[in-house]
Amino acid sequence: MTFDEMVKVFGGRKSLGGGSLRSYFDFDRVIHEGLPVSAFRHAIESLEQPETTVVEGIGISRTTLGRRKQAGRLGFVDSERAVRLGAIIALGRVALGSTRAVGRWLLRANSALGGEIPIRLLQTDVGARQVEAVLGRALLGGYS
Repeated sequence: MTFDEMVKVFGGRKSLGGGSLRSYFDFDRVIHEGLPVSAFRHAIESLEQPETTVVEGIGISRTTLGRRKQAGRLGFVDSERAVRLGAIIALGRVALGSTRAVGRWLLRANSALGGEIPIRLLQTDVGARQVEAVLGRALLGGYS
């Protein structure tokens, strides 16, 4: 997964706040400033799954998202979860062939993850690393 692929998940540099994004380190700034809700919605819509399912799957309540839509940006914790989801979407597109395939894969129990549903594991960094490892094995032609 490249930096540019991750930027595309969120709708491009403009939707992430302009042209100042040059490296993964800039996503740290985006997380601290708050990921624009419009960029998050772009990532969700690309999965072709119900917004509520995706948002609640990564641990963001609908009520919180509603408040954040009015503010225009997610809070720190929710931005971190959203960027984590974006990284998995970008990696998954390469490993599974399409964003739609990633959307389906994220919502199905996975035996390589001990029967867990991958999207629920994205609530924590530890879980996300396991999801990333499985997608990495899929990239190499292994079990996913």
